[in-house]
Amino acid sequence: MPIKALHLADIHIGMENYGRIDPDTGLHTRLQDFVRCLRFVVDTALEEQIDLVLFSGDAYRTCDPNPTHQRELAAQFRRFEDNGIPVVMIVGNHDNPVAFGKASSIDIFGTLGSTGTTVVARPERIVVPTRNGPVQVACLPWPTKSNLLTKEQYKNLPETEVRVLIEDLCSRIIQSFADEMDPLLPSFLMAHIAATDARLAGTERSAVIGHDPTILTGVLANPAFDYVALGHIHKFQDLNPAGNPHVVYPGSIERVDFGEEHESCGFCIVEHETKGRTSFRFVATPARPFVTIEVDTASDDAPTECILREIGRHDLKEAVVRIIYSTPEDRQHLVDVKSIRTALEDAFVVSAIVRKTEVQERVRRAAVSEEMGLMDALDRYFENNGDLEPFADDMKAGARQLEHELFMERQGHTTGSMSDERE
Repeated sequence: MPIKALHLADIHIGMENYGRIDPDTGLHTRLQDFVRCLRFVVDTALEEQIDLVLFSGDAYRTCDPNPTHQRELAAQFRRFEDNGIPVVMIVGNHDNPVAFGKASSIDIFGTLGSTGTTVVARPERIVVPTRNGPVQVACLPWPTKSNLLTKEQYKNLPETEVRVLIEDLCSRIIQSFADEMDPLLPSFLMAHIAATDARLAGTERSAVIGHDPTILTGVLANPAFDYVALGHIHKFQDLNPAGNPHVVYPGSIERVDFGEEHESCGFCIVEHETKGRTSFRFVATPARPFVTIEVDTASDDAPTECILREIGRHDLKEAVVRIIYSTPEDRQHLVDVKSIRTALEDAFVVSAIVRKTEVQERVRRAAVSEEMGLMDALDRYFENNGDLEPFADDMKAGARQLEHELFMERQGHTTGSMSDERE
């Protein structure tokens, strides 16, 4: 039977920047933004009569959400339960507790006696009954270093080797899932990880590259799976557009900051007809617009008027806005910030009105030392060679692969059996 699934990730309830307290409800307006988008997701899923929900991690901003955040998320997910739609949730990095042994922020969804919600915190393959028949889901939650470092043989490894070891373990777990798939059942792989070919959104570039374990796209795109539902990267993308399987990040459902200003926020509706025939479509949410207006008034004798003209060219209604202008220091007194704020009265929030400082021509070159890890050294290298920035992601991906191969050659693949890796 055909199966229709909802794939979403990176909800991040509790992100309360660029907003204020709503006097009518007592809730933060940005919390209301995220809940509005989540409600839109659930409304659409129910209209589409989906059979299964695949949530690929990061429900909240932190691993210890307050009761209000828990209530708002639970109220929306309860609607799936009320309509008899099973939900599979995997633990993301933001869901993970900071201390070993503590529950994740989403564990409670699996302990309330609900028969329709399954929370997966460790690698596991499960079979989920749906109204259109059983579906198999291979689950790879966020790979935590703490679990690995409890084993004596790994405790004193350098950071780089630990990361490469995690990458190898995850790759082998994915292959073991592929080997276990029943070819007669629809098969989904869910993972909260960074893929080597993933394009990053805004501020993720510095937060993810060189720090998170990354998995080769070729490992994820195993034909044993009908669809690969990823989470962690906030930019919608299909890493295997030829399909069989599609390898998809749906992105976040609401913008987190200005780094995601130009990204589409949303989720995916996945339709599986039969083996080799699985498609998906991206659905955008009503995310809050973020708008940056940069104005160069250096050659203008009336900088305020110049900024106001540029503001007039944009639709700023209900947007989070920042103004960045450049003007010589001796004309700074001509900038009327009060008039600029008046022109922005339709904006949801004015984040900043700031003067762009001039960057000195001579920039001190970032030092590269032998003690650095490979990715940190590459970051410094690109800082010193700005003309290579367009090639940075590809070069880092290649370096990761070489680093991985070298490490595995040194280890001689003596990292334990597959049964140990899932424990």
